Amino acid sequence: MSVMTTDFSTAALLLVGHGSSKSPDGRTAALRVVESLRRQGLFAEVEACFCRDTPRLTLDLVRSPTVFVVPFFSGEGLFTRRLIPEALGFAPCSDTGFQGTVNGRRIHYTPPVGAHPRLPELLAGRAQALCRAQGLDPAATGLLLIAHGSSRPGGAAGTPERIAAALRGQNAFATISTAYIEQAPRVADWPSLIPTAEVIAAPLLISEGMHASRDLPPLFGLERPEGGPAPMHGRRVWLMGGIGSDPDIGGIVLDLVRKSLR
Repeated sequence: MSVMTTDFSTAALLLVGHGSSKSPDGRTAALRVVESLRRQGLFAEVEACFCRDTPRLTLDLVRSPTVFVVPFFSGEGLFTRRLIPEALGFAPCSDTGFQGTVNGRRIHYTPPVGAHPRLPELLAGRAQALCRAQGLDPAATGLLLIAHGSSRPGGAAGTPERIAAALRGQNAFATISTAYIEQAPRVADWPSLIPTAEVIAAPLLISEGMHASRDLPPLFGLERPEGGPAPMHGRRVWLMGGIGSDPDIGGIVLDLVRKSLR
């Protein structure tokens, strides 16, 4: 975790998640991070809000004169670039975020959690820990990165593909492929995307909602959102939990806050 050298005792941290109207689990990871950050006592206020759940996205949840807004999303896209900024009262922004004044308050809007440069390192560490625990050789194991993607024209593959490229540069795993829930290549087609006999499926999902808990496990012969090995299509498959459950996510949130002051 990054060392915080600035005084945030009069500032608020607002964590903005997607949320889900269909699954209460879509709030779990964000609320867990908020509770952890509250215990550290760095900010005057730490709150979570959601685009598709309650409490709804609004700056009215906090009263501090300076507000750090961190999108609890797995990558850049329509929500982080346009919908969240518009809801908070400033213009659509680039991947680098926004710093400015909204209704008399200073707003620091950061890039999303999933776009942080430490994500490849975090994912690699989790996958390698699983290999050690299960007696797998990473050099003979395939890693399948699962992202949400988008059904809109052009999809949303920028962040997942950058993470995959960074991991390939480490040469730790036999092969690394990407698959998507809402665009091609689809997760259901994973047997044609990754050739190894042993496969680790790693969801690039921040929340623990319907996709992580219900949609993905059956595609890998599992009933739970994390587990294995499961025999599937002549392979052995392990499914990791979403990255939003990783203990280091809180440190990434704090690092995004710190970097927004530069």
